[in-house]
Amino acid sequence: MGTRLGLIADNHSAQSDGSDLPDAVLRAFAGVDLILHLGDAGTWGTLDRLATVATVIAVRGGHNGSADDRRVGGLTRVEEIEGLRVGMVHDLVGRGAASETIKALQFNGTPRDALRSLLGTDIDVLAYAGTHDPRIAWADGMLLVNPGSPTLPAGREKGSLGHVAVIEIADGIASARVVDLAG
Repeated sequence: MGTRLGLIADNHSAQSDGSDLPDAVLRAFAGVDLILHLGDAGTWGTLDRLATVATVIAVRGGHNGSADDRRVGGLTRVEEIEGLRVGMVHDLVGRGAASETIKALQFNGTPRDALRSLLGTDIDVLAYAGTHDPRIAWADGMLLVNPGSPTLPAGREKGSLGHVAVIEIADGIASARVVDLAG
């Protein structure tokens, strides 16, 4: 049957309870088994709101500071899910693993070497954020997924709904899709 992961980042909530996270995010994550928050939640109350749908784990971004919350790892983390190693990081550029060009990442070395250096181990899937622009790509046999931002999407007017992503893992194979919350 597999496992479905909801990916979210860069929502920059202002309400301490995360109540300004759009309901469209919760609807998009209906039926997921685990939610990965990739940083810049704004307030950690966002995690409580997401937890009404599924278990949540997170990494810090540049705008969250530290968190005294067992769900929040450091700046990076690796989780084994359905036999695959899933790496989580907010900002590949800020962490020194890559540089950004328009619509593409340029890794410092091979993608696998750069990510092994950053995360301390080999991975099968990378969930990353920071650009507010959703992306799905393959590099060195790894699935790379950036969910974009649900509330501050790149290339859209402020106040527009943006994106999240869903990863499905079944029989040792991962696939991903971006969910456009605007319809």
